[in-house]
Amino acid sequence: MEKRILGSTGLEVTVIGFGAMTIGEIYGPVDDSESNRALHASIDNGMNFIDTSDAYGQGHSESVIGKFLKERKDNEDILVFTKGGNNMVTGEYNYTPEYIGNCLEASLKRLGVDRIDYYQLHNPTIDNMMAEDSYALLDKAKQDGKIAHWGVSVNTKEECDYVTEQGTAACLQMEYNIISQEATEAFSRAKSANVGIISRVPLKRGFLSGRIDETFEFVEGDRRSRILSADNIRKFQSKLNKLRNISSQLGISPAETAIRFCVSNPDVSCVIPGIRTEEQAKQNCMSCEPLPAEALKQLIDVN
Repeated sequence: MEKRILGSTGLEVTVIGFGAMTIGEIYGPVDDSESNRALHASIDNGMNFIDTSDAYGQGHSESVIGKFLKERKDNEDILVFTKGGNNMVTGEYNYTPEYIGNCLEASLKRLGVDRIDYYQLHNPTIDNMMAEDSYALLDKAKQDGKIAHWGVSVNTKEECDYVTEQGTAACLQMEYNIISQEATEAFSRAKSANVGIISRVPLKRGFLSGRIDETFEFVEGDRRSRILSADNIRKFQSKLNKLRNISSQLGISPAETAIRFCVSNPDVSCVIPGIRTEEQAKQNCMSCEPLPAEALKQLIDVN
């Protein structure tokens, strides 16, 4: 699998990585044994990093990953990224040094590692980043060897641009997919400034796989039910129809086309589809090639 440099970190990351929100009970109950098999399959089939957060199941995702890492003789070759500051249970955000410091220590313990390769503030706003509350703490953690690099996971193109202008974070992470392409120009500016870019939600919470329609029943606790409401599904349908047509022409699945769309953007360092099963892991590893130019042209939003 192709590797790209993650901005100023110098880390070589595979273009596809393991998005670990899905194994943290965010989309409903999970089978930890199945999650473990999915993690092994991802690394065995070419991925070299995992992206998680302490927010995914109140640390559950990190704990599952920690157990997995202990089982791997090659664990020193597996890059681990995690985040702190966003409590998905209470809905609270906290980026104070005390809180982030505690988050970091707890993540290190759950993951069972001495150092996190890339640590991210989880969805701070521009105001949070302007305050620079935990920047000094993260720099100190880097000096102490607890993290190798740090950056931010953000939600808007304006926040992307602020990260680039501020010039302190090594990387940024944001949603980018066939439906949500608004960060395209901000990604280009970030790449020019040597800021690494992680593209999350390439399948739009599973919608672009083509398996979710207006009649889909989400299990209790599945956070996707808010994003993929019946109204939103109707809004997204035309993009899915176009995706299906192009996928049919290429002879590949809509999910593979959607992931390869993100890989095709040269400004994107890596893509992190959510993975729940061993089969998904194998399929995602095969979605690592850019799309043919004509197919890509049809999917790029020119509006």
